[in-house]
Amino acid sequence: MTTTRSARVPSGLLRTLALAGALAAPAAAASDALTPPAFHGTRESPAWLSLRLGAGPSGKTPSKAEPEVGAPTWVRINLSFTATWRRYCARPGVDSCGAYDRLPEEDQLGDTSDFSSSKPYLGLALEAELLPLARTESSVLRGLGLLVAAQRGFSSSDVTLTGDGGQTPVREVSATDTAFTAQALYRFYFRFGTTRPQQGYVGARAGIQTRSFDVEASTDNPLSGTHRVFPSVALDLSVPLFSSVRLDASGGLFLSPKPGRSPDADGGRRALEVRNFGTSVSSFGWSAELGVTGDIWGPFGYDVAWRLAHFTDRFSGAGTLTGWENGGATEETYSSLHAGVIATY
Repeated sequence: MTTTRSARVPSGLLRTLALAGALAAPAAAASDALTPPAFHGTRESPAWLSLRLGAGPSGKTPSKAEPEVGAPTWVRINLSFTATWRRYCARPGVDSCGAYDRLPEEDQLGDTSDFSSSKPYLGLALEAELLPLARTESSVLRGLGLLVAAQRGFSSSDVTLTGDGGQTPVREVSATDTAFTAQALYRFYFRFGTTRPQQGYVGARAGIQTRSFDVEASTDNPLSGTHRVFPSVALDLSVPLFSSVRLDASGGLFLSPKPGRSPDADGGRRALEVRNFGTSVSSFGWSAELGVTGDIWGPFGYDVAWRLAHFTDRFSGAGTLTGWENGGATEETYSSLHAGVIATY
C-alpha cells in the first residue's frame, strides 16, 4: 500500500504573500521609469554648462579691443625745440639770384645783398591738431579738423652788403624768426597689417600762414626784414613703418606771399621791403617736410622733422637802391630742424 502525502499551506501565509506582491509591483515600475535607457552615440552636455555670461568660444571673457596704431585722435599737441637757418639774397635787374651770379663780372652792377645765419636761430614750436569727429563711425567725417601752429627763434646773423664801391665789412645783427599757421585739414585713413592693424593717411590742408623775419634797427644796418601774410595749401602723407615708427612727408605751396603786406602806419621799415627794390612785387613760394614720429609710452610720442620754406620775390619799377631802376629779385630760404614730444587724447 502506497501512502501519498500532500502539504498544506496555511491560508494565513498565502494572504501575506499576496499582499507583499501587490506592494512590490508599483515600486518596480517606478524604478524602471527612473532608470535611463541604454546610451548609444554621443550625449550632449546640459545647456547650462555652455551658457556663461560674457564668455567667448574658449570660455574666457574677451578683453576690450585695442585701438589701431595710428588711429585718429581728438587732440594732438606737439612741442618741439627748433634750430633754423636762413639765407637771403637780393640782385638787381634779373629774375633770380643765380641768373645775376652767372653774368660776366663787368655786367654785375648795382647794390646786392647776402644774408646768412652764422648760427642757428634756436627756439620753440607749438602745434595743435583738433579732429572733433575722430571717434565717429563715419570714415568720411572723422578726418575733418583744424591745425594751429606757432614758432619763434632768436639768434644773430652776419650781414654783408656789396655795391659799386666794394664790399662792406661783415656785420653781426640780432634777429628773430616768427611763424604762425591756421589751416583747415582733411585726412583719409587707410589700414596696414592684420595682426595688429596700423593706420596711415593722406590729407590736404588749406588756410593762412605768416612768416616774419625781424633784424635789429640801427643806422649802420640798411637791411630790413621781411613780413609776409599769405594763403597756403599742402598735401600730407603718413605711412607706418613699424609699430613705433611712422614716416611723415608733406609738400605745400604759398599763394602770393608778398613781403610788406602789413605796412607800418607811418610807412616805416616794412614799406622798405618793396620800396628799396621797386614799385611792385610778385611772389611765390613752396614748403617741404620729411620726418619720423612714433610712440614712447601711453599717450606720449616723439617727433623729428626737417622742414624747408622758400620764397622768391620779383620786383618791377624803380627802387631806391643803386642799380634797381628795372627791379630785380630776392630769394629767402628757411631750413629748420624740429625735435620734440607729442601728446594725444
